[in-house]
Amino acid sequence: DWDWINPYSITLTMKKSVWRDVSVNFKHFMNRLNQKYLGNRFRRFNEGLRVIPIIEGSEVINPHYHCLIDNPFINRDDEFTRLIRECWWKTELSKPKVDIQKTYDVNGWINYMVKMRSKSSVTDSIDWNNVNR
Repeated sequence: DWDWINPYSITLTMKKSVWRDVSVNFKHFMNRLNQKYLGNRFRRFNEGLRVIPIIEGSEVINPHYHCLIDNPFINRDDEFTRLIRECWWKTELSKPKVDIQKTYDVNGWINYMVKMRSKSSVTDSIDWNNVNR
């Protein structure tokens, strides 16, 4: 069980690519976000934002991430959402559409993220390389 402080539901759209490249792209995004938002805490103490990323897409649905990212600083919401957009738009596969919503029902968002509509397997759609507790 994870303790979420100030979670956000985020959808990030991407240009079509190979799944492996998509995961590397998300890692690049999270490294930027962690560095910009957490500063030295990220580099010195290896602290990163809590995140659960789910890859979704198919032949007819553009690849995108649904993710839950925790903002540990309640009084910095505007900065957090601004940096999510800025850091995402600097990645190679980013598309302009970014949806960021404060999450009031964590279990509801997780259930939505793992829906089977455009996945062959829920387990395979979790980007395990980028999950951070």
